[in-house]
Amino acid sequence: MKLKGLMVVVAGASLMFAVSQTSFAGDKSEGYKLVKANGCLACHAVDQNKVGPSYKLIAETNKKEYGKDALKEIEKAIEKGSKGKYKKYGITAVMPPYNYLGKQKIETIAKWILSLSK
Repeated sequence: MKLKGLMVVVAGASLMFAVSQTSFAGDKSEGYKLVKANGCLACHAVDQNKVGPSYKLIAETNKKEYGKDALKEIEKAIEKGSKGKYKKYGITAVMPPYNYLGKQKIETIAKWILSLSK
């Protein structure tokens, strides 16, 4: 009986994750295309924490902490990587640098991330 209940919980969680991800699968923005094409969704999701923080958490946290400099901070984290920035949310993964993307793509991704903020 316990196993059956666990299977129901796992199935429900899987369905919620699938619905969450597919709601952004139709996103045609250049920023979303870039995160998808560069493997960023392996560690991040739009609205759920995974190995790394969700893009919504990144947007809201940076906006709250850095205000008008939030875009620069997100760009810096993408370009140079970051560590420990989301520890208080239970996320300890290290963000590797993606400097090879170049300034324009990094800016496009960062602007897209910020657009997800409330």
